[in-house]
Amino acid sequence: MMPWPLPARLIRAAVWAPVLSCGLTVGAALGGPVAVGAAYPALASAAAPAQTAAPPRVTAGLPEAGTLTVTFALRDFLLNREAPNVLTLHTPWGAQRGTLSGAPHPDPERRAYYARLTPLRWPLSAPAGTRAGRYPARVEGQLFSCAVRGGTCSARTVSVPVTLSVRPDGRVQSVGVRLDDPVLRKGSLRLRP
Repeated sequence: MMPWPLPARLIRAAVWAPVLSCGLTVGAALGGPVAVGAAYPALASAAAPAQTAAPPRVTAGLPEAGTLTVTFALRDFLLNREAPNVLTLHTPWGAQRGTLSGAPHPDPERRAYYARLTPLRWPLSAPAGTRAGRYPARVEGQLFSCAVRGGTCSARTVSVPVTLSVRPDGRVQSVGVRLDDPVLRKGSLRLRP
């Protein structure tokens, strides 16, 4: 027996997607049993639910945190691997410290310096009940650097302003900060003895 044709007004992905994704049989309410996936394979594949981005993960009732990433793009300065180079992220909700790390310089005479720095990453989260909006923050710390040309070494205090955006669902939007030569030059200078 040939399956009966479905009316055009009923052939819509929005109507059939739940039925087709579960593998159910369209039954007597429409005039007879018809296995949609078997009788109408084109309809079954066309009505399959579209792939969508996964919803934000929720851990212990809190939305997934964003991330603040500090990347380093220094050309005129080398940072000392043996010195306590520490940056701190200050937000309205607290502070987080991060210690610099990375690959040592390949030149044996510059082994005490970083060749490349690993980006610093801090999770961002706002306390429950925080209103959506923009909030001031800053990344600051003392970096021990030497100029590539001239070899002048100093400790520089850097402070980079950052704006954090809290979404209506309470998540803090991820943000990036680039620490480069102009940022380091603006830092207050303290010559090393």
